[in-house]
Order: sequence, then structure tokens, then C-alpha cells
Amino acid sequence: MRNGLGNLLVSLFSLALVGACASTSPFDGLEPDDLFEMGAREFEASEWDRATEAFERLIFTEPTYERLVEARMYLARAYYNKGEFITSVSEFTRVLDRHPGHELAPEASVGICQSYVAQAPHVQRDQTVTVQAWSACQNTLIDFRGTPVAAEAEALRDQMEDRLAEKIFTNGDFYFRRKLYHSGIIYFNDVLDQYPRNQWAAQALLRLHQSYLALEWGTEAEEARDRLIRDFPDSDAAREIGADGGSGGYGGKGPV
Repeated sequence: MRNGLGNLLVSLFSLALVGACASTSPFDGLEPDDLFEMGAREFEASEWDRATEAFERLIFTEPTYERLVEARMYLARAYYNKGEFITSVSEFTRVLDRHPGHELAPEASVGICQSYVAQAPHVQRDQTVTVQAWSACQNTLIDFRGTPVAAEAEALRDQMEDRLAEKIFTNGDFYFRRKLYHSGIIYFNDVLDQYPRNQWAAQALLRLHQSYLALEWGTEAEEARDRLIRDFPDSDAAREIGADGGSGGYGGKGPV
């Protein structure tokens, strides 16, 4: 009987020890500065999960910590590096909205831009996120013009503009290749209206010229050709239209 009771007590004691060990956190007993340094070390070691855990613990337990903005920026970048771009947008936005005058605000702004750009889909898919990316990058360019982050944001914005222009051109080309010229013309003109200086505007002008030729609209065809040569003289489309007198098609093929 005594042996049985003794075994039971030993078992209960062991379970208690296991429970105590399981509840022990690697952050227990750490001061805010210790948590910050731990998170920074894990970040530099590319241990994104551990970094986010450390900085989330710091932000939750010490909301008035003097290096809170830095901690949030580390957290946002860790989420970005993990590929969790929706969460990184939220974290960068918190920094920008709550601390607009902080020295890290420009970095937070371009972080939002980068996070949306990272989510931009292939040109064949819906481009709602690409529009958001364009807007976010444009905001960074306007708000922090003349800074290094503005230059980066401008480059990313232009990439998104290329994708949006290509999407519209691709829609028009779908109809062009099926000889549905009137429908295609609508899209090609949309490219010119929305992105008149973009590289895809040159291709749109070439397609308009070809479409008008196919429809035997001579005046419109000539106007499209002249505008292409005037506005985009060094483009592939201008060289193509000059080489074949305008009768050729995109990629060296005529309207088919």
C-alpha cells in the first residue's frame, strides 16, 4: 500500500515538473532591453519566427518602451521577410500612422510600398493589388520626395505602372488577334489615356495603326503612325512601323 502511494506521489511530482517546464517561456525574466537585443539578434540571424516572437512580446508587455518604433519596424520587416505581406503592411502602417514625424517614418512608408508590390499578381490576373501598390509607392514618392526611399518608391511605382499598362494592352490584343478591331481599339486608347508615356503606349499606337488599316480608316491609321514616330522614336514599335511601312504586325506579324 505504501509503495503504491509512494509511486503515485512520484508520478504526480513528475507531472508537476513537466508542466512547469512546459509553461516556461524563453522571455521570462528578461528586461525590455534584453528582449529588444534578443529580437535584433534573431533578426540578423534570419530567424524570422523567433524575431517576431521577441518583438511581439516586447510590444505587448512594454507599450511605452522608448525604442518601441524601432521594435515595430523590426517586427514589420521580419513579417515581410517571412512572406507575410498583409501583416507587414499592417505593421508598417502602424508606425507611419502613429509616428509620422519619426526618423523611421520614410522607411515605414516605403515598406508599405514594397509589401504591396510583393503581392502584385501576374498580369493575367486581377490587378487590384497592383493598383494598391502603385498608390502606396506614389504616396511615398510624394511624401518623401528627394530622399533615397522616394527614389526606390518611384522605381517600384513605375514597375507597377508597366504591369497595369500591359494588362490593358493584353486585353486589347486579345480582340485584335481575333480581328475584333473595334473592341481592341477601345483598350489601346485606354492605354494612351491612362499611361501616355509608358512603353506600352508605343505598342498600343502600333496596334491602333494596324487596326485602322484593317478597317480601312486611312486618316486614323496615319495619325497613329505619326504619333508613334513622334512620341516614341527609339521604340521597337517605331522601328517596326518604319521598316514595313506600317503594314506589319506586333512581333513581326501582320493583322491575323
